[in-house]
Amino acid sequence: MEFTPIDLNFDGREAALARIKRYIHHITPIMFYRTNDLLHLRRVLWHLEEAIPDILDVYRNDFDVDFARTLAVVHDDVEILTGDVQLYDKEYMTREELEALAEEERTAIPRLSRMYGPIANGPDYEELLTAAKEKRRLEAKIVSFFDKFDGGGEAWHEVFAGNHHFLLPAGIHYGGRGGYVRRLNDFPNKYPEMAVFFERHPDYLPQPFSFTADTNKPHTEESLQRDTGYPPYEKWKRTIIKHEGIENLVKQVEFL
Repeated sequence: MEFTPIDLNFDGREAALARIKRYIHHITPIMFYRTNDLLHLRRVLWHLEEAIPDILDVYRNDFDVDFARTLAVVHDDVEILTGDVQLYDKEYMTREELEALAEEERTAIPRLSRMYGPIANGPDYEELLTAAKEKRRLEAKIVSFFDKFDGGGEAWHEVFAGNHHFLLPAGIHYGGRGGYVRRLNDFPNKYPEMAVFFERHPDYLPQPFSFTADTNKPHTEESLQRDTGYPPYEKWKRTIIKHEGIENLVKQVEFL
């Protein structure tokens, strides 16, 4: 499918997002191919766009493609003000800590609207950011899935390059059912509205897998062409190569 480019025209926004590094956490001190929020948001959009024919196959007129595409591009904008709190940490927060974080995010939404403007590529900017936070709309739930899918892909990419720091987020532990493997497979239960999508298109959910990062080496242009045998990673990799090329996938920026 062909899509109209999304142009937010928000002065300084992309530079702010590019400064927010991904996976900054004590369990992932080294990330061979460290990404940032700007790159991540673009990738979430591409993952979503590749899936839109399948999404419309299930939801047809119940899915607002334009709203979802714009949401994919802005869903992490609150991190410009709050910083990127790792999902791993959120899972161990108390109820009080989670509520404090939620309040900080709620407060950030009108501030961002004052910073950048009320309209984002057509939709209301505050409505988009609120949808991303509350996840009541179908579009927000599906964007959230591809947000996690890209996070999983980043982790799988590191492990397939031999970075043992990413075994936990990649889902290698707990019988191959932890990390992003578990989080992605939680979606049909967490959001019953999405269950029909995964019933019709089950290949979007990653299966448990296991291997050791010690047998893998940093990626090269040649190695990226080889099939790893793990379909979710291959799907993630193909989408990025199609839209972005291979430079960010092979240019190592941190080292063990």
